[in-house]
Amino acid sequence: MITFSKLREACWTGYKAVGLKKKNGKMVPNCVPEEDAPANSAGGGNVAGIGVGPDGEPGVKPKAANSYKKKNKDEFKKRITNFLTKFRMNENLSASEIATQASNDGQLYSRQLEPIVKNLARKKVKGVYNKDLAVKLFRYAVDNKVKEIAKSKNMNSRTIPGNVRNDAAARMLSQFDSEINDYVEYLKGKKK
Repeated sequence: MITFSKLREACWTGYKAVGLKKKNGKMVPNCVPEEDAPANSAGGGNVAGIGVGPDGEPGVKPKAANSYKKKNKDEFKKRITNFLTKFRMNENLSASEIATQASNDGQLYSRQLEPIVKNLARKKVKGVYNKDLAVKLFRYAVDNKVKEIAKSKNMNSRTIPGNVRNDAAARMLSQFDSEINDYVEYLKGKKK
């Protein structure tokens, strides 16, 4: 380890050692001209308002800290409010609205709801129908519809809570219950 006295002696006249640097795998003094070296240099200098105090400890100068706070205070408030508005829900979507929109969507019906109805009817015929799992099946369709609604309203889909989605799925199950029972009758008639 190089002592501080050796570090001072290692520089040429007119140059001052400002910390150490690695050169060819060895630690050597970083020598800069004395007029370029800051008066209180300890490796950091006066870069970006960071200086060395009278106790030899580096820290932020109060003047630099105050100007930084004033400059960025308003910008910080703007960024925070913009971030928080993403998570605010402009309109409260109720479970009945979501269920109605999902059941009236033709693409969602042919892509997801019709297979769910047929699947639940087959389970009723077999005798393994479970209402909780049926609600869970309809929850998948509700989640897809919520994502679509959120995308169209330019909001985050996570702003609609899970309990509202579960209620919408339960309402959809009750709406499609007659259709499920009709398909059950069709399957029973087909077996005879």
